[in-house]
Amino acid sequence: MKINKNTVGVEAVNKALEILNCFTEKNEALTVTKIAQITGDHKSRISRISKSLENFGYIRKIKSGEFKIGHSIPRLYEIYDSSFNLKNSIKSELDFISSKTKETASFFVRQNDVRVCIQSSTPSKSIIHLEEIGGKKPLNKGSSGHVLSAYNNLEINDKDKVLKNGYAMTFGERDSEMASVSVPIFRKKNQILGALTIAGHISNFNKKNCINFLNVLRSSRVKIEKNLIQIK
Repeated sequence: MKINKNTVGVEAVNKALEILNCFTEKNEALTVTKIAQITGDHKSRISRISKSLENFGYIRKIKSGEFKIGHSIPRLYEIYDSSFNLKNSIKSELDFISSKTKETASFFVRQNDVRVCIQSSTPSKSIIHLEEIGGKKPLNKGSSGHVLSAYNNLEINDKDKVLKNGYAMTFGERDSEMASVSVPIFRKKNQILGALTIAGHISNFNKKNCINFLNVLRSSRVKIEKNLIQIK
């Protein structure tokens, strides 16, 4: 697989990745000569870059002098697979929460001084709250912001209350017509991963519904954190 001449990036890195792309089910073992033929590059350059890939475990040389995929590739796949399984686990729970509560369910994480929604699920009804995936929002507003701030030891007015109760609720704080409730999700003890949130029109967040929303979130939190243990 040759690199497009217009491809941006670092040339040596592009070439290293091009070399890795040469390995397929049919081409499990390749010589420097064969890689040079596939990529259309000089053997001397392929040899130099292959040595770097070998040093970091991305390829390995066997007795025949050919190269095969090294131990670093399966390690990266395990990381990817864990991340993929985690996102699937969270998305599955968000779909359940949204279906159960008829409100929008989302998962927020902290990124430096903002919070970002990385997963969301909306209910089947005409008027819904849409949460933009990847959208950046302030950490000091919204129930997910309060949860992420409190458990990351950041300044927030209700920090002690959030830590004591294990959840946060906000009503019209960021938007006068919106309300939300959030609970933390922990990767392991005292290490927060993100905030599980239910958000919608403030008129739907009466006392009875808020208690129900909180119970649903807590139930899903238990399932997600249990899956986290199994994924590790």
